[in-house]
Amino acid sequence: MTHNNSGYLFDSNIVIAILDNDHSAVDLVRQAQNEKRRIFFSTITECEVLSGIKHNQFLVAERMFSSKHMIHVDSAIARKAASIQSEQRSNGRKIKTPDALIIATAFTANLILVSRDADMNFVTNEYGMTLLKI
Repeated sequence: MTHNNSGYLFDSNIVIAILDNDHSAVDLVRQAQNEKRRIFFSTITECEVLSGIKHNQFLVAERMFSSKHMIHVDSAIARKAASIQSEQRSNGRKIKTPDALIIATAFTANLILVSRDADMNFVTNEYGMTLLKI
């Protein structure tokens, strides 16, 4: 699946920011709509968000995740995530499996990764990915 950087993959912390009406996150959604860039979510993000949100945010989250813009973890993504974890471990960096899967999803689908996770800064230099921090 290739999207040629024409879209964004939102990390879990960005979805939570949207649910909390964080202005920079909501503004990015509007900007993406204006630029005709699609927003994608990993099924990993769906799991992380739905397991920790407030009851009154559930319906909004359900609507976001019911879109056609869900990317499921397949073998290619799983193998890339394993490779990322292994490479980063040898660099002295421990990457949690959900984070590795989200990074691998953005890499495999050639999407801009949007995150507030400082632990993901390495993806730009080491994997040539576009990381947008908001």
